[in-house]
Amino acid sequence: MSHTLSKTRPGSELHMGALLREALAFQGISVRVYKPWRSIPSEYLVAEREGYTRVWIHATSCNGTSHYDISRAELMAVAAVITDDVSTRFVYDGFSDDAARPVSQAVAMSAAVARHFDMMVRKYSDPFGGGK
Repeated sequence: MSHTLSKTRPGSELHMGALLREALAFQGISVRVYKPWRSIPSEYLVAEREGYTRVWIHATSCNGTSHYDISRAELMAVAAVITDDVSTRFVYDGFSDDAARPVSQAVAMSAAVARHFDMMVRKYSDPFGGGK
């Protein structure tokens, strides 16, 4: 597994990378970009906390692409996955989420990762009404 020097596109370009990073940062979770295998073009956001299994985060495009920084307009789902001695499983499964909207998926994923790390989940305020 290697670190990559790829840069996340700015949020103004409406790609998922900045949105996912901001949602995770709001929860107090730092991430790195990893490209685990040279033969696979995908890069992932990886969240780590000492004593816990690392979480691999990516977004899937309706065009079949899997990368953490796809266009928001192409979003099919966000996924956060862990692999340990027991199995590989979802921490957050955006494929089963009825609301595949970029912001709601980023918020839900970041809360799920915070729960995986036994962190207190911070609530987002909804500018149109109650909190999430």
